[in-house]
Amino acid sequence: MNHRYTYIFSLILFLGVVTHRGAAQSTGASDSTRMPVLSSASILVDYGKLATGLFMESETKYEGGVQLEFWNKLVLIGEYGMARLEPRGAYVNANYVSEGSYYRVGLGYKIDMNPKNNFVFSVRYGNSTYSDSGEAVIESASGLYDPFVLPFERQEVSAFWTEIVMSSERRIWKGLYTGFHVRLRVMVDYDDQAPLDVFSIPGYGRTFDKSVPAFNLYIKYSLERF
Repeated sequence: MNHRYTYIFSLILFLGVVTHRGAAQSTGASDSTRMPVLSSASILVDYGKLATGLFMESETKYEGGVQLEFWNKLVLIGEYGMARLEPRGAYVNANYVSEGSYYRVGLGYKIDMNPKNNFVFSVRYGNSTYSDSGEAVIESASGLYDPFVLPFERQEVSAFWTEIVMSSERRIWKGLYTGFHVRLRVMVDYDDQAPLDVFSIPGYGRTFDKSVPAFNLYIKYSLERF
């Protein structure tokens, strides 16, 4: 839990610093040119996950998100998704499925490179609630006995993690953008299980390491100039 409090404190501190900078920049501006507080509201769809589900029978994923942009710099981010994962070869002599939903919330800072391209650097908190199930097959070493099948099913399993994200996007038509996220996910905690531990977590990925990189493609539509 200490990791969660540290993360929340970091977000509050980040918000305070950027808000102070935005307020300082607008102090010297005239009323006619002052930037509105809420500069855009956007919805995002991760089309990379949709495409993955079409070509890979072992994964079905859906993810979308919303963004609120303040002072044309500070970005408040929310994401929600669902996934069903059936990784091939997760364990030797075992079938495995995990399924559930997840969300992420975070704050980012936008850098405009030119009128059509920008970068967003952000930190995010992720939480997943899911179930996993399968069966482990234990073979007789001598072959004298039938295989022993050990089924398992765990409900309401949870995990949470933090992310550092770099996003790049390009305006392709009015308020329509296309872009990508490069993420580094760092696991904070998840529920350990027996006889087989959790292998794949919806929204996070495989638990083989405490940090997992990820790459996402998305399309975004923004309502701008509030």
